[in-house]
Amino acid sequence: MSETSPLLSLAAWAARALPMPVKRQLYRVPALARLVRGALNRAAPEGLSVVTVAAGGLQGRLMQLDLQSEKDYWLGTYEPDLQAALADFIGPGMVVYDVGANIGYISLLIARRVGPGGQVYAFEALPANQERLRANLALGDGREPLTLVPAAVVEASRRVRFLIGPSGGMGKAEGSAGRDEYKYSEAVDVEGLSLDDFVYRLGNPPPQAIKLDIEGGEVLALPGMHRLLEDARPLVLMELHGPQAALAAWEAFSRAGYRIYRMKPGYPGIDALNEIDWKAYLVAVYE
Repeated sequence: MSETSPLLSLAAWAARALPMPVKRQLYRVPALARLVRGALNRAAPEGLSVVTVAAGGLQGRLMQLDLQSEKDYWLGTYEPDLQAALADFIGPGMVVYDVGANIGYISLLIARRVGPGGQVYAFEALPANQERLRANLALGDGREPLTLVPAAVVEASRRVRFLIGPSGGMGKAEGSAGRDEYKYSEAVDVEGLSLDDFVYRLGNPPPQAIKLDIEGGEVLALPGMHRLLEDARPLVLMELHGPQAALAAWEAFSRAGYRIYRMKPGYPGIDALNEIDWKAYLVAVYE
């Protein structure tokens, strides 16, 4: 295991020992963050390694990671507010959709929380991410309630042109809003489906909760889940990118009788569209 490096072992210990506010403060000091990152990069192997997640909701789980670029998964510092919200809202036996599953970190974390009586559907469009997710799922005990759905979530079931971002591990469906600062030099054709079709045409169980993070693709996904929001009323944990995504979310959730809250301690409510930041982490709850 790559964690046998003394420096990586120290980093793993610190990830477990330090409270999250302290770890977040360290990242907010640019010079210190660069120093720590540089030292860890020199100690970490290049390419993919099978490592034990050091801290966070997946502590102790084996994952295939690139420690040069995916330290936050290994150290458990990835999206701490989302991890806290999952701990607050997701429990045993729930059906949860992870829309924009990437390599499966959050999907696996949700699977751990819902347990054997629950079910996670991980929606991921990029073939490279699908391969990584399958590899990470295979490193488990074979009993995790997780099903990969290899498709982009959009407004209707159709073939979708999917743009690949600079990292190769991120992308967005053509027609998504925001994230224009990235250069998308490649594209692939993938299957696309709506969540309404996934439930009401294909007969899959409706979710009690949805995690939605698709790089501005919310403007496509939300119109394809109107019936699901009105009938099943799932909790939605989402990351939005840009004013178009904010407007689409505000309209969709307001129409369906939801209230939107900030994804931060105390979950303060949002009372107007203009209170949503360009990049926002939000919780939508039917009320």
